[in-house]
Amino acid sequence: MVYDTESIILKHQIQAGHVLRSFEFNKNATEVILVTDDLKIKFFSLAKFEGVYLRELATVHRGSINSVDLSLNGGYMLSGGDDNMIKVWDYEAQKTVPYYF
Repeated sequence: MVYDTESIILKHQIQAGHVLRSFEFNKNATEVILVTDDLKIKFFSLAKFEGVYLRELATVHRGSINSVDLSLNGGYMLSGGDDNMIKVWDYEAQKTVPYYF
Protein backbone atom coordinates (compact mmCIF):
# COMPACT_ATOMS: atom_id res chain seq x y z
CA MET A 1 0.00 0.00 0.00
CA VAL A 2 1.25 3.47 -0.88
CA TYR A 3 0.08 6.42 1.19
CA ASP A 4 0.28 10.16 0.59
CA THR A 5 2.68 11.40 3.28
CA GLU A 6 0.84 14.68 3.87
CA SER A 7 -2.78 13.54 3.99
CA ILE A 8 -2.16 9.88 4.99
CA ILE A 9 -4.67 8.88 2.30
CA LEU A 10 -4.20 5.53 0.59
CA LYS A 11 -3.04 6.26 -2.97
CA HIS A 12 -2.18 2.82 -4.35
CA GLN A 13 -2.63 -0.82 -3.44
CA ILE A 14 -0.56 -3.44 -5.25
CA GLN A 15 -0.82 -7.23 -4.96
CA ALA A 16 2.74 -8.55 -5.24
CA GLY A 17 1.65 -12.19 -5.13
CA HIS A 18 4.57 -13.15 -2.85
CA VAL A 19 6.29 -11.96 0.30
CA LEU A 20 7.82 -8.53 -0.29
CA ARG A 21 11.53 -8.31 0.57
CA SER A 22 12.33 -4.79 -0.65
CA PHE A 23 10.96 -1.94 -2.78
CA GLU A 24 12.14 1.23 -4.46
CA PHE A 25 10.39 4.08 -6.30
CA ASN A 26 11.77 5.28 -9.62
CA LYS A 27 13.14 8.82 -9.96
CA ASN A 28 9.80 10.59 -10.55
CA ALA A 29 7.69 8.18 -8.42
CA THR A 30 5.63 6.92 -11.36
CA GLU A 31 6.78 3.33 -10.92
CA VAL A 32 7.60 1.09 -7.99
CA ILE A 33 10.09 -1.78 -8.10
CA LEU A 34 9.32 -4.76 -5.87
CA VAL A 35 11.66 -7.55 -4.79
CA THR A 36 9.71 -10.66 -3.81
CA ASP A 37 10.66 -13.99 -2.27
CA ASP A 38 10.03 -15.82 -5.58
CA LEU A 39 13.44 -14.57 -6.82
CA LYS A 40 11.98 -11.89 -9.12
CA ILE A 41 12.11 -8.14 -9.49
CA LYS A 42 8.68 -6.80 -10.48
CA PHE A 43 7.84 -3.40 -11.91
CA PHE A 44 4.48 -1.66 -11.45
CA SER A 45 3.20 1.66 -12.78
CA LEU A 46 1.47 3.92 -10.26
CA ALA A 47 -0.85 5.33 -12.95
CA LYS A 48 -3.90 3.65 -11.37
CA PHE A 49 -4.94 2.87 -7.80
CA GLU A 50 -4.31 -0.88 -8.12
CA GLY A 51 -0.94 -0.39 -9.78
CA VAL A 52 -0.37 -1.65 -13.32
CA TYR A 53 1.95 -4.62 -13.79
CA LEU A 54 4.62 -3.65 -16.31
CA ARG A 55 7.29 -6.37 -16.40
CA GLU A 56 9.53 -8.54 -14.29
CA LEU A 57 13.08 -9.80 -14.21
CA ALA A 58 13.48 -13.45 -13.27
CA THR A 59 16.59 -15.49 -12.45
CA VAL A 60 18.44 -12.29 -11.61
CA HIS A 61 20.62 -13.82 -8.90
CA ARG A 62 21.51 -17.34 -7.78
CA GLY A 63 19.42 -17.34 -4.62
CA SER A 64 17.37 -14.63 -2.98
CA ILE A 65 17.41 -11.01 -4.11
CA ASN A 66 17.89 -8.80 -1.06
CA SER A 67 17.52 -5.28 -2.38
CA VAL A 68 17.40 -2.89 -5.31
CA ASP A 69 18.36 0.75 -5.62
CA LEU A 70 18.33 3.33 -8.41
CA SER A 71 21.00 5.83 -9.37
CA LEU A 72 20.23 9.50 -8.73
CA ASN A 73 19.52 10.12 -12.41
CA GLY A 74 17.28 7.02 -12.64
CA GLY A 75 19.31 5.50 -15.46
CA TYR A 76 20.80 2.58 -13.55
CA MET A 77 19.50 0.04 -11.08
CA LEU A 78 21.56 -2.06 -8.67
CA SER A 79 20.45 -5.42 -7.33
CA GLY A 80 22.09 -7.41 -4.56
CA GLY A 81 21.53 -11.03 -3.67
CA ASP A 82 22.51 -14.03 -1.58
CA ASP A 83 25.02 -14.97 -4.30
CA ASN A 84 27.24 -12.12 -2.99
CA MET A 85 26.90 -10.29 -6.31
CA ILE A 86 25.85 -6.72 -7.02
CA LYS A 87 24.54 -6.34 -10.56
CA VAL A 88 24.29 -3.04 -12.44
CA TRP A 89 21.33 -2.69 -14.80
CA ASP A 90 20.32 -0.25 -17.50
CA TYR A 91 16.94 0.69 -16.02
CA GLU A 92 15.10 1.32 -19.31
CA ALA A 93 16.57 -1.62 -21.25
CA GLN A 94 16.35 -3.97 -18.21
CA LYS A 95 19.71 -5.48 -19.12
CA THR A 96 22.90 -5.82 -17.13
CA VAL A 97 25.62 -3.33 -17.93
CA PRO A 98 29.19 -4.54 -18.46
CA TYR A 99 31.32 -3.33 -15.57
CA TYR A 100 34.95 -3.75 -14.66
CA PHE A 101 36.59 -3.77 -11.23
